[in-house]
Amino acid sequence: MKARILAVPLAVALLAVSGCSIARNALYAPRTEPIAIAEWTKAQPERLTVSTPDGLILEGFYWPPARADDRDIFIFFHGRGAHQGVGAKYAQYLAAGGDAVLVASYRGFGGNPGHPSREGLLTDATAFVAKARQLAGPDARLWFVGHSLGAAVALQAACTDGHEAGVIAISAFSDIREAAPPLLRSFLPDQWDNRRTAHCVTAPLLILQGAEDRIVAPSSAAVLLKSSGGPATAIAIANWAHKPVMQTMGPWVAEAIEALAKGEGTPLPPLPEHWAIEGVHRP
Repeated sequence: MKARILAVPLAVALLAVSGCSIARNALYAPRTEPIAIAEWTKAQPERLTVSTPDGLILEGFYWPPARADDRDIFIFFHGRGAHQGVGAKYAQYLAAGGDAVLVASYRGFGGNPGHPSREGLLTDATAFVAKARQLAGPDARLWFVGHSLGAAVALQAACTDGHEAGVIAISAFSDIREAAPPLLRSFLPDQWDNRRTAHCVTAPLLILQGAEDRIVAPSSAAVLLKSSGGPATAIAIANWAHKPVMQTMGPWVAEAIEALAKGEGTPLPPLPEHWAIEGVHRP
């Protein structure tokens, strides 16, 4: 019996060392089934593609702004085990205020070519950020929004870009090792440390965390708040688990960015029921 118990972590170690592609597939769990946007969205978005610097063509989705002079555009980064269709299902509610919304995706997800890795996902994010600026114009305000793993992508993409209007991190872990199954933590092929990237982001940061999250520890929000390099607010949402209720969150975020764009001292819009400010950081 002892031999069988010892064989499990040994097998995991060998998988991580000798089969990085298999290990990364387990880490990112890219969803690949066909995407049927019409089943999920109220207003069907446009399909578009971006070209990455290393030559991949990736598919995303786009809702144009309701007004031609609207400067705001959301870039939504989906999480592990999802794809651009799931991202569109979430992100449609960000368009409630008439802002433009661009749904990003990654290599290996949703029929996109390639295989996921940390370096690859960040390369893909850079391509979608460039696309957002092309769509919205040189005076656009880009808001990076991410869920779970997508929050890590959003934070790092904002850190790399340096010209973001703000970041909205939903169900964001502080370190991916804390969100991974205990047996796998020592063998992860890629590392995502959101504490470091949060410190790099000097634009306003909103951290939205469900109090009943069983995948990401609710305490991660306080860690990221303390690590943030710019003005940040952490909001705890009672009764919410890992998946956000975007029907509530989307319209609120669409209002909140107007306050964030006005600068420090402008209050956020009234919080929905069961939401509470957990902390505020001012550098």
